[in-house]
Amino acid sequence: MGPLREVLSATVKASRIEELAVPFQCVAASIERAAAHWFDGGPLVDAVLASCAVPGLLPPVVIGGEHFYDGGLVHSIPIGRAVQLGAGRVYVLHVGRIERPLSPPRRFWEVGMVAFEIARRHRFAEDLATLPAGVEVHVLPSGVAEPLSPLRYRDGSQISACIDRAYQASSRYLGNRAG
Repeated sequence: MGPLREVLSATVKASRIEELAVPFQCVAASIERAAAHWFDGGPLVDAVLASCAVPGLLPPVVIGGEHFYDGGLVHSIPIGRAVQLGAGRVYVLHVGRIERPLSPPRRFWEVGMVAFEIARRHRFAEDLATLPAGVEVHVLPSGVAEPLSPLRYRDGSQISACIDRAYQASSRYLGNRAG
């Protein structure tokens, strides 16, 4: 987590969540409580690190004596939380998998990813099905045509291209909604 902490600390100007110009929350999964923990105050970099500590790839983040893993384990697409906080329109910027159909895993390392994706999509579908009347949810397109290899998570060579594709696809989507 050291390199990611360094990048975040150098990039993000606020040190605490409360200092951000736009209200911000992120979720992490508490190991000890087997529950979601919503960070809405405190050190920003610690909260973000806790929220993205993918099991098996990154160690859990310790905050206040409690160990946290990636919030995607409990709330990967937290539209329900946004609605609880008063949102009437929600834009989902995801990592480019929910629009593609799943298929059974063929390799042993795909088993965990498929299981996680089933849980993630199920929670998202449940949240969508229970939205109050009048709440709009827009899932922004990722612009990713081919699945990215999860085994190349440290390969940063394609990051800029992925960001550009997502930006262009989302801009087209939002532009079509404005007119």
